Amino acid sequence: MGNQHDADLTLPCLVHDLNNVFQTLVEAADLLAFDPRWASLAALMLRTVERGKNLTASIQNAEEGAFPLKGILANAISFVEDSLVGGRGPQILFVQDVEPGIVLRRGWAWERVLVNLFSNAVRAMPAGGTIQVRARQRDGDTEIVVRDEGAGIPAEILADVFKPHVSMRGGSGLGLHIVETIVRQDGGRVLAANRADGLGAEFTIVIPARVPSALTAKV
Repeated sequence: MGNQHDADLTLPCLVHDLNNVFQTLVEAADLLAFDPRWASLAALMLRTVERGKNLTASIQNAEEGAFPLKGILANAISFVEDSLVGGRGPQILFVQDVEPGIVLRRGWAWERVLVNLFSNAVRAMPAGGTIQVRARQRDGDTEIVVRDEGAGIPAEILADVFKPHVSMRGGSGLGLHIVETIVRQDGGRVLAANRADGLGAEFTIVIPARVPSALTAKV
């Protein structure tokens, strides 16, 4: 009995159940699409479902390769912008300064890293602001810096900000812990700090640089 119960909780079964949920959302979006008032919302729902399907497929297949950072960044920004649909969220501007040719090992995982950092930045700027992303290759490493224009990280939690359930603004406190876990899995490190100019927080990721391969590169 116990073995059968465990088998029902395997990743393929969970992915199957999630795909059923996605299909229900697709059908709802198709109905909304017939009404011009809801067409943009239907399109947003379909984009979100597609992201969910891609994410579950990538996790299930343990997909690795050489994924361009620019593509990962575009997906993460699109996700966050969709979450602010309808003007109900703050006005957020993304400024990118990304060196060409940077690739990462697991596209789905690094998209999750950036989405979590961006979502954290959005919560830090309830009146809106700019999220800056800079990426460079130097001395055999890739450095990614994400900066916001919020109030910064309180001094009393700065040293513990990547620990589970440590939250700056009442959330689950898992977003930054997930960021650190994924970065460490790829042999890197992530640092949290308040900007030297006092205009917000800054997260710096340093990971070993990867060399893109014509056989493994993903568009």
